Amino acid sequence: MGSKTRSRLHRASLRPDALAWLACLFALGAVPVFAEDPVLVNITGPLAARVGDKVAFEVELVNRSGRPLTGLRVVDYFDKGFHHPASASPIEQRGTIDLAAGTSRRLTLDFSLDEPGRQCHRVEILDQAHTFMGGATECVQVSAATLAQPSFSPPAVVAAPPVVASPPPVVSTPQYIPPPVMPAPVMPAPVMPAPVIPSPVVPPAPVQPPAPVVQTQPVPATPPVLQPLASASTSPVAAPSLELDLNGPGELMSGAVAEYSATVRNTGTAPAPPTKLEFSWDGAFAPLEASDGYKLGSSSVSWDLPAIEPGGQLRRQINLRAQAPMTSFRDSPASRSCVRSVLSGLVGGVMVADESCVMVRSTATRPRTPREAGLRVALADLDDPVQVGGATNLVCIVSNNGSSPSGRLDLVVVLPDQSRLVGDPTPSRVRIDGSTIAFDSISSLPPGGQATFELAYRMSVPGAAKATAILTGAELDGSLDSVCTTSFGDP
Repeated sequence: MGSKTRSRLHRASLRPDALAWLACLFALGAVPVFAEDPVLVNITGPLAARVGDKVAFEVELVNRSGRPLTGLRVVDYFDKGFHHPASASPIEQRGTIDLAAGTSRRLTLDFSLDEPGRQCHRVEILDQAHTFMGGATECVQVSAATLAQPSFSPPAVVAAPPVVASPPPVVSTPQYIPPPVMPAPVMPAPVMPAPVIPSPVVPPAPVQPPAPVVQTQPVPATPPVLQPLASASTSPVAAPSLELDLNGPGELMSGAVAEYSATVRNTGTAPAPPTKLEFSWDGAFAPLEASDGYKLGSSSVSWDLPAIEPGGQLRRQINLRAQAPMTSFRDSPASRSCVRSVLSGLVGGVMVADESCVMVRSTATRPRTPREAGLRVALADLDDPVQVGGATNLVCIVSNNGSSPSGRLDLVVVLPDQSRLVGDPTPSRVRIDGSTIAFDSISSLPPGGQATFELAYRMSVPGAAKATAILTGAELDGSLDSVCTTSFGDP
């Protein structure tokens, strides 16, 4: 069936601790390090951003191995400061990628930034055997969403010094009060009836005002005030976010028509600007018709799309006729052909791509040799020997001893040099070119069927004259012939 490649990703199966283990092996030299990976990975993206921003990284994969690479997997590992709607790190691209030697492919990774600091993500390319084929790392320096808001904090801190200034007088009054408090253990606290003892202790009560001073704990309450201000400043960020989805059949018979449709959706919170949508396809396809407003290229078609409001979508489609390669037949494996769509013109030069591939099966019958098809041709003369000036009759019989119809057949009889055709051949519909007589085609011979052809010729010189019958067919590989020699003597 067909395969489909998208820029959206799903959860990868490789665990992060496996990566740490591999890194240790590389550090110890237990794993050989190659100077050049089969796949060159280039990542382009912003170098700095703020918390709450949405960032996009364009990943270019280049096959520099010198051979075709199939079934490549794209896995992305990213720090916790990145957020992807698909899942937590790592994530793997849905489907696989095929790269011919020397070709490249681009895809886009979108993230939201949740934490400040240096945030990095790494793209690794693996084959179906989990072999590392290439990778690259890209980092972005993330700053806090708003740095101006803390200006409200200093007033709260400036208000604190008056509270700090007040303790000195408080400390001066009770500086010697603690000694009378120390005897408190000696006070007859156990003697509950003596309330006199508590009364002298009451004077220290004025010392308790420091407790209200300790109540200056409103100061730690200021940080919570700053946090809501910072988060409120990042929430109003509005931006468009375009998604591209290309759909087509998974399997076709050669000569059938396939419909490919692309849907562009704006899942962001702001209108998307006008963009350009382009389809391109392999040589196995031939374009038939497309949505209005298209611009047709040699192997591509494009549309200029208008702006899309948040939650809106646009759809474009094209019908293509699929054709199996000339070298494939009914019993051959199906050939794989792909259609690609690219959405360009986004802010920052970002592109969104999608791909849909189909398996095309041939309807052609594999050619057989005439003998494999059970065909036979026999050419014989009815008169031998013949005097010079006399004529001999030739009879050619074509028979089908096979188990299936023969398909269209063509018979040509080549007469000897210096010969001359006598009368009309049977059947009489022939084309004559010198000594070559070509009979009209036989539409098909059923199993066990046969066809007979007759003609006569004379020679003007004595000797052995050789005539040849040659049988070919539209579904045959090669030809079948039969030779007949007749002796012409002096009168």
